Amino acid sequence: MRISQVIFLSFFFVFSYAQENFYTEDYVYAENIKSAKFYAGNNPLNYPVSDISGSPVLILSFDDIEGDSKDYYYSIIHCDRNWNISNLEEVDYLDGFNREEIKNKNNSSFTLLQYTHYSLTLPNTNTKWTISGNYILIVFNEDDEPVITKRFLVVDNKIGINAYIQHSKNVSKYNTHQSLNINLNIKDYAVVDPLKELTVTVLQNDRWIDAVSNVKPKYLLGDKLEFDAFDPFLFMALNEFRYFDTRTLNATNLEIHSIEINRRGVDVILENDMIRKYSNYFFHKDINGNFLILNSDNPNGSITGQYTDVYFTLETLAPVKNYDVYVIGGFCDWQLYDENKLKYNKQESAYKGKILLKQGVYDYYYALVNHDDKIDLSAMEGSWFETENDYMILVYHRPFGGRYDKLIGLRIIE
Repeated sequence: MRISQVIFLSFFFVFSYAQENFYTEDYVYAENIKSAKFYAGNNPLNYPVSDISGSPVLILSFDDIEGDSKDYYYSIIHCDRNWNISNLEEVDYLDGFNREEIKNKNNSSFTLLQYTHYSLTLPNTNTKWTISGNYILIVFNEDDEPVITKRFLVVDNKIGINAYIQHSKNVSKYNTHQSLNINLNIKDYAVVDPLKELTVTVLQNDRWIDAVSNVKPKYLLGDKLEFDAFDPFLFMALNEFRYFDTRTLNATNLEIHSIEINRRGVDVILENDMIRKYSNYFFHKDINGNFLILNSDNPNGSITGQYTDVYFTLETLAPVKNYDVYVIGGFCDWQLYDENKLKYNKQESAYKGKILLKQGVYDYYYALVNHDDKIDLSAMEGSWFETENDYMILVYHRPFGGRYDKLIGLRIIE
């Protein structure tokens, strides 16, 4: 399991409940919590980004597969641009209450595995944010133990962002990497020292694990801020995502070898996968590592979707020495949970594993992970400049003497 910064809170700091520890990143702490999804507006593929007024609204949904009716609560915390908790009081960033119950819950219907579906909309009549920046949403149980943390962004757009994707200036990375050319227009925004006060962070496909962070502009030319010309925003282009579709369990498709339904549950056996590093690039439409909960067999998939054991097989001639192999993607928040770790089967010369997933559409990669939990996505998937990726550009402002990082610009480019 990858360990990031752990935050220890007591009742003197931020919350009134018992001391707990959690990560300031997307994480699910309880094995009974599944299909945690946090997004903006009406599109489940949208990253959870809202503005100061709360538009669009953010929607959190998740399932408790123990199937009973538990009480879950939520709170939000303001963070700096590096996801450290801001040195702010709740009154500085919050209008309302910060320990509210999630009241919208429904039991599953016509499912082999019974579960309870929970949903939450932010902001709401009880909880509203008042300033821009990075935020953490925490869901915790009746014992004040965290079960989910989710990152989200509140933006107050003040500046213009111009950007396009280009080849790397490094010849050795010309065909494998994508570089962003970015400049900022601050004509309508007053900044005392923009070269020191502004920083830029860029995410590829909404992924924080390999984000390029805290890049400062190099030059001010009139109203425009320019950056170092030699690839300050450089990313492995990687490959189009592998995917499978379980919206219906009544038929297989190209990615699925077989579907077996019995009293115990549903087994979805995927077709065997191969290492793609040395294959030719092939374009296909994907959802850039995300996942969708969908059910075409019954209406209202949030409570009628079946949970299935999805079986993965990655063929290799031999196990990879000194590395573990994981299935990874948005469905697991790009985390290294035990469930998505594969085991090598000598008889089949393949890495194998199964993951409990709700009906829907899922993108995924295979990742190599070393003993320091460093993730290598290109070793199994390859990397080609032609790969279609989305990039989210974030501009932060910490004025001289300021107490927090304002998020003053956001743009998404393809």
